[in-house]
Amino acid sequence: MSEDTFAFRLKVLLEHKKLSLQQVADAVGISRPAVHKWTRGGEIDYSNLRRLAAFLDVNWVWLRYGDEAVKDLGIMGNTELPMTDLRRRYTAEIMSNEARMKQAQELAGIVTWEWNLVADELIYSSNCEKLYGREIHSNDEFWEILHPEDSIWLNAEAMKELVASKAPRVWDFRIILPDGRIRWIESRVATLLDDAGRPVRVVGTTIDISTRKEAESALEQHLQLVNDAARIAGFGVWRWERNQDALIVSDEWCRLFGVDPAAVPRHFVELSGHIHPEDRAARETAINDALAHRSDYRVLYRATLPDDTWRLVVELGQARVSPHGDDVWITALCRAAQPADMAASTQPAAEDGAAAAQR
Repeated sequence: MSEDTFAFRLKVLLEHKKLSLQQVADAVGISRPAVHKWTRGGEIDYSNLRRLAAFLDVNWVWLRYGDEAVKDLGIMGNTELPMTDLRRRYTAEIMSNEARMKQAQELAGIVTWEWNLVADELIYSSNCEKLYGREIHSNDEFWEILHPEDSIWLNAEAMKELVASKAPRVWDFRIILPDGRIRWIESRVATLLDDAGRPVRVVGTTIDISTRKEAESALEQHLQLVNDAARIAGFGVWRWERNQDALIVSDEWCRLFGVDPAAVPRHFVELSGHIHPEDRAARETAINDALAHRSDYRVLYRATLPDDTWRLVVELGQARVSPHGDDVWITALCRAAQPADMAASTQPAAEDGAAAAQR
């Protein structure tokens, strides 16, 4: 329960004056359960509020609406909430929660900040220097540590647009530490409004994401290497996750089949549309057999191209249980067929014919 509520002020006053719920009920002329509801956050009507405030000897506006309402209305006098065991417990709980939050924030490396738009004041949490390598006291000081390439788009103008849009943002940017090292930062930013809908504060949380960015960069380089190798070798690849019917195809597969990457197949059934109708049944049989036995397959077929021509393709695939054991994946490699591939495809048929002749 917040300290700035009617229920909390009432409970503190009852404890301070050592009043029971029944005594309050008798004084106001209502039932004890009704008073109990007030201490639990229930609403109170105007007449009962005036009688209750008179009995407790406090200003009724303050009792119902708190200090801010009294100040806004210009009411003389200042009613202070007495320090009782309830308030001490509540204060101790707040301090304990704040300490836990600060510790969790420190351990997670999260820096919080707030920009007061009215006073133009910028306040960072105490762990700011650990993240940025220095204390930050103003937006100008923040602009100074930004990487030059990121300061082109993240600047005072961008902050003005943020405030004007009133929409939350997530920014990834680089800073330069005092020793010259570069650190990647993720900042989640939101604009807070007053009751009239006017922006009054910008708040944000920032965290070091350098490790994640390095991993993403390494993965991107690895994928680029694989893609380059596939392009040089002329290999196209696709993978199908059966349960989800999720299909992934490589750029080289698109080139091999003459498919625009913007219209890349997303479902397994769509692959058949790029295969000559007379060859689809044999390919389907090979794939179904591989699925049934979790085995490899090899099939030779004609790929139909957008210009109504066709290309002979060899598809080498395997059906395997997914890493978590809850699905079956098919991964296949496709390439343009060579003369040796065609000879290998006709060899089993020739051997079958020779065996039949011997019988």
